[in-house]
Amino acid sequence: MVSKWPFGKKNAPAEPKPAAKKAEVVEYERKSEDKQKELIEDKSHLKDKSFLDAMALLDDD
Repeated sequence: MVSKWPFGKKNAPAEPKPAAKKAEVVEYERKSEDKQKELIEDKSHLKDKSFLDAMALLDDD
């Protein structure tokens, strides 16, 4: 019969866990929504000559 292995497994010392970093919270100031609404509601690009020419080229009629 085979004897037991004479060399035991050495336990490595436990590594200390680094302290959990607290996430930095960054807050941004929102710009006024009035200016954004004006940009969204602005339809002047639909009357632009280059836009109308492009739409005429893409028109299937």
